[in-house]
Amino acid sequence: MNRYGPEYWDKHGAYRTPIGFTLSLLVLLRAYLIWAFAAISRRPELDLLALVYQQKRDFFIALGIGAIALVPAVLYSLRRPSSSLKLKPLWRFMRWPLLVCAILDFTWIMLQAAQQYYQFSLHLALQGVMVAWVILYLLRSRYLKVFFADWPDELESKKDGADKR
Repeated sequence: MNRYGPEYWDKHGAYRTPIGFTLSLLVLLRAYLIWAFAAISRRPELDLLALVYQQKRDFFIALGIGAIALVPAVLYSLRRPSSSLKLKPLWRFMRWPLLVCAILDFTWIMLQAAQQYYQFSLHLALQGVMVAWVILYLLRSRYLKVFFADWPDELESKKDGADKR
């Protein structure tokens, strides 16, 4: 496994979160983000869900596919030095649910394109490109493998300093 220098570490000695990981979560959880924006806007003349999803069925399927990516997102939010180490063994395998979610999402986009008889749709094309990028990133990133293998440990120096006082 490659080791990365101190410029890749945060103040707790753990590897910094890659920007690509954050962007991947945004792409895979886009149905939830659109749902949140639609709930926040509450403007009846602007139905954000109807702009993005033509049928309710499409929206619910997108929510179901995105639910797979919620597990790594929740574990990522719990990835702190003060959190329980019981989650550490789970964290190293969280690349695979993201990859499964991205492949299912890409398959769903291709099925939607087939329903439209492969007539060009900018909306589907942009989603397809973004999800294809996520799949390639999850498969090819070496730093992401190191990031998923790392869990921030509680700093011993802070524990020792608190005990001495």
